[in-house]
Amino acid sequence: MMNKTARGAGSLTWAGILLVLLAITAIAFEQVVENPAKPKAKNAGRVVVPEEVLAISDEGTSDYYFKRPRGLTTAPDGSLFFQDEKQVLQFDKDGKFQRNLFKKGQGPGEMEYVGACLATDRNLIVQTTTPNKFLFFDYSGKYKREISARTETRSMMTALLFQGEVFYIHAWEFPRVKGDPDYVDVPHAILALNEATGEFRTLASFPTKSFVVSSPSGSGGLFHISSLIAVPFQQKLLALSHTSEYLLKIYDPEADKVIREFRRAYERVKPEPLTEEQKKGGLIIDGKHYGPPEQKYQNDVRNILTRGDEIWAATSTQDKVKGILIDVFDGEGVYRDCFWLKLPEAAIKSILSPGSCTLDGDFLWVVERSEDETFAIKKYRVGK
Repeated sequence: MMNKTARGAGSLTWAGILLVLLAITAIAFEQVVENPAKPKAKNAGRVVVPEEVLAISDEGTSDYYFKRPRGLTTAPDGSLFFQDEKQVLQFDKDGKFQRNLFKKGQGPGEMEYVGACLATDRNLIVQTTTPNKFLFFDYSGKYKREISARTETRSMMTALLFQGEVFYIHAWEFPRVKGDPDYVDVPHAILALNEATGEFRTLASFPTKSFVVSSPSGSGGLFHISSLIAVPFQQKLLALSHTSEYLLKIYDPEADKVIREFRRAYERVKPEPLTEEQKKGGLIIDGKHYGPPEQKYQNDVRNILTRGDEIWAATSTQDKVKGILIDVFDGEGVYRDCFWLKLPEAAIKSILSPGSCTLDGDFLWVVERSEDETFAIKKYRVGK
């Protein structure tokens, strides 16, 4: 028979458990911020036509060339920093060429292949592979130091953020699967590399969907269906998307925690039918051709840009006259605004391609590829 003290303790225990369950339920319900189809701004849905401020081309210069410019990053002073084949190029805010930081080799200050470029208040940082390391330069281009980033894994790594002497890195590996071609969830991890100790820690994982082809011989390939898009937000956070359906997240890598998930009611967009050229492309595995799979819908969020307390989601919704629909959220996940961004077609393609554009306050830097296959980097004043 249970005495009064035991009964009382039991009652308190169950009451405590109930409170915990209710708290967990509340957290679960609050975990995803649900927004309506229309934002709060009264002038939402307007057309914004950015003003072209300057254009950078490689015509008439031998200092650099453009073969596939990518990884656009802006520094706190408004300068531009990006990579190309055997080049790490730096331009000031007015588009004036500063220098090429690339020096081929594996010694101090040298690099073979560039993985990413980061800009902090004091340093330009270049991530390289073969060997894996991070090189620090000051803004005058002077080499300062480097740290090794060797791991025992075969992960493909891209640096996302450097904060508090820790690098936060996106890493993933090709999924090793057997059997018929199939859709597979592919883990994409965030790694933390401590600058002082050189130690790696594996943090959160954000799965994406891929169509994977493999063969008994061990060869294989894949078609990315969804991708991890992750960009710095408010200096120490990451705004990201990794699903085909509309869902954005704010991740705090220092705490290793998703602090906000949010979406809005969205009418999904069907893709254009694959062209004959696209069908003929794809993969050749053990002599057999595999074309890209037909998809029912496009990915709802095609790219993410950030500035201040705003997160811009470049959506799959386009209009031939008005441009591309941009949704604007605040750090609480509230759908504040939306507008049509009207740009040349070449610029729109880059807006939909992570790494081919970057937002710096009222300015938007974009890689534009012309019909004759030449590239230009253009700076637009966006305003809103």
